[in-house]
Amino acid sequence: MRFLLFTIFGSLLWNTAFAVDTTPINSSGNGALGTYNLILLEDYNFSGGDVQGRTFIGGNLNAQGRYAEFGSRLANTNTAIDAVTIVGDVNASGVRVLRDNNLVYGGALNASTVELNDGDDGQLIHDPNVTIADIATELYTDTAYYASLSSNGAYSNGVFNYTGIDEVAVFNVSAIDIFSQNSNLSLNWGAAETVIINVSANGFSNNDIVIGGGVNLNNGFTQQSAFSNVLWNFYDAESINFNGVAMKGSVLAPFADTSGGASFDGTFAANSYTGAREFHDFVFNYERPPSIVAVSSPSTGVLLIGALGILFLRRRGCRGQA
Repeated sequence: MRFLLFTIFGSLLWNTAFAVDTTPINSSGNGALGTYNLILLEDYNFSGGDVQGRTFIGGNLNAQGRYAEFGSRLANTNTAIDAVTIVGDVNASGVRVLRDNNLVYGGALNASTVELNDGDDGQLIHDPNVTIADIATELYTDTAYYASLSSNGAYSNGVFNYTGIDEVAVFNVSAIDIFSQNSNLSLNWGAAETVIINVSANGFSNNDIVIGGGVNLNNGFTQQSAFSNVLWNFYDAESINFNGVAMKGSVLAPFADTSGGASFDGTFAANSYTGAREFHDFVFNYERPPSIVAVSSPSTGVLLIGALGILFLRRRGCRGQA
């Protein structure tokens, strides 16, 4: 059900052509993926670790019995920024926001302690109108756009290899092929400045990806330039267990409930996350082209808005009907 909605959405965005009037509906610039270290459309079920950069949580922060820490690698400037935004409830023994920045929340504050460290500018802000709707729309647009790109690179025997002259290298692969037990993955991105790896959940039951144990990302993945310029686009995954892999590069999985992983170097954007891992402060550095849909009548815009709305409200009901 959910992937069908995604397909309809992608078709509306990229395959609809009307000759009368072109209207850009979304331009990410560096957008959410270039701003936040961690983006979750629903809950963050925290059991340890920390987020070194900025965080936006569309549901609740659930960290009962623990201190959740955010923003340790952000710059300590004279003006506080919203280092952590939580649309729902803050359920934690404590929350620590470092580098003198703000914690914004929309629901109930169920935390014994909130620490705003390193200065006196940081504030605890209650805003019941805060919403993740715009970011969600952007992430759905991003994942559809990247999934629509044609592959210009080749994957074989654990090596992603790009030898062209384009600025963006694109690989289209299946998770079941690249993330098998004890696999070693390397990247040669040649002259490209950005790498998009579209990862299909095909072959996994219910599109629930389980990454094998002993998976290692080597060579071209381990340099810091890769952390901000490589994007893993899990465009159709319903869930992902990252197991023990240390992910290098940003992760985009807006339909997936996620868990596991050794650590994450890059923006991490998913439906939810459960676990105790570190999210290191690297963000995706690519500015994708504006998404253009040629609109010839009000009804076309209504259809597009309707598709976006359905996607945003898709979660538990869609899984129950699948």
